Amino acid sequence: MKNPNTVIVQLENISKTFRTRTSFLTGASKEVVALNRVSFEIFKGEIFGLVGESGSGKTTIGRLMVKLETPDSGKLWVDGNDIAHIKGRKLKNFRRKVQMIFQDPYQSLNPYLSVFDSVSEPLVVHNVGDSKTRRDRVRQSLHAVGLSPPDDLFYRYPHQMSGGQRQRIAIARAMVLEPEFVVADEPTSMLDASIAIHIFNILSDLRKKFKVTFLFITHSLAAARYLCDRIAVIYKGEIVETGPAEDIIQNPQHPYTQALIKAHPRFRHAIKRDITR
Repeated sequence: MKNPNTVIVQLENISKTFRTRTSFLTGASKEVVALNRVSFEIFKGEIFGLVGESGSGKTTIGRLMVKLETPDSGKLWVDGNDIAHIKGRKLKNFRRKVQMIFQDPYQSLNPYLSVFDSVSEPLVVHNVGDSKTRRDRVRQSLHAVGLSPPDDLFYRYPHQMSGGQRQRIAIARAMVLEPEFVVADEPTSMLDASIAIHIFNILSDLRKKFKVTFLFITHSLAAARYLCDRIAVIYKGEIVETGPAEDIIQNPQHPYTQALIKAHPRFRHAIKRDITR
């Protein structure tokens, strides 16, 4: 973590409620509280882990950070700017700086676009460079995620790639604009463990090479321990514990965190490979 005192993302009392339909015939609905006064901060240059079970609200936080959702209340700052309600040109400029890696690469990649078209699309949308510089940027981005030689993959399609390759293409697409902050929403949950380790190493390398800050969303404390500098544990829409990754694992304070630890009986005997420095 390069600048531990520099805050790049800050959430202050963020709340979000969704209304779901309970009856198709009557139109009856109910409110589901996804987030309840959530507050935490992410330091520039770190990989920050957000850990919780399905339905805990962690993906909602990620979607709020990239402006796919809007909070009902609270403040959300990115790089010192309140982005909760930005629109127009400010929103477009924001999207150049903040990107998201989704859980399912097959769903997030357009099956009708080649690898080159998928990765270069953000450059086209934001009018970055000409055809030659875009080709160079795509080549560099694919190489950075371990897809070499990149030119051999330019005209292949998602269905022609393995799951691990598709996720690396999705990461390359997120990184091609050289963003300052990236939300990685369970990017390895659909991959085998051995492939997941490769993805972790790629994210760690990208953090070092591009000085990018990551929010790593996961249901696995083991994954967060392996990759992250700090961890926040979320339970039923509320942050119950935050701290350095190893401190959370070795000395969990909240009963929910303790329960997550107990779900991994070998946790305390595992060897953590230090890839974050």
